Amino acid sequence: MAGILVPSRQEAGRSLAGLFYLILKRPEGLRLIDASPDGFWRSFGVFAWAWPVQCFLWTGMWRALPETRPESAGEVVRFFFASTSFDVAAWVAPALLLLAVSQLFGLAGKFSQLVVVNNWFGLLSAYIGFFPAALRYLAPMSETANAYLSVFIYMMVIWLYYRVIRTCLGGDMMIPIFITLSMVMTGLTISELAFTALSGE
Repeated sequence: MAGILVPSRQEAGRSLAGLFYLILKRPEGLRLIDASPDGFWRSFGVFAWAWPVQCFLWTGMWRALPETRPESAGEVVRFFFASTSFDVAAWVAPALLLLAVSQLFGLAGKFSQLVVVNNWFGLLSAYIGFFPAALRYLAPMSETANAYLSVFIYMMVIWLYYRVIRTCLGGDMMIPIFITLSMVMTGLTISELAFTALSGE
């Protein structure tokens, strides 16, 4: 395992460029993403780059449900500790899921690469979600427009993820669909658990 667990800015830029190549169905993008043993473990440190955005996104709950807004410093700390715990679970769970999928479909040789790509995509999707969330603060929209925008962004992220995984697997269609749907269901389950815990329901 590498001594430095958080990827450098240079590695982040290179890996995100690799993701854009994969989105464009250009498999040479995989050469820009470090899937070595060190790169595998370091990719989990990508969470450190996404964490500030994740915290910002969680504050959206305070606008949607004002009663969940913390009223003291201690409550703020507890809120972000709980939300971060669920975010970490959402970051680690896909690796376990990909391990099972790799064994099921005979993709053991692709496991490390899929996990690393998935982790870097997590960073990209966090920042994709950041822009519409920030827009809601800068240019308040109606509930209907907000709902349509959220659904559009969510569907776009799912579509981009599918394209990335399909390119990683050489253009196969069914396995990327299975992986994508599995990730969506896992993410929705963890999000529901997090929402329930943070809203006190």
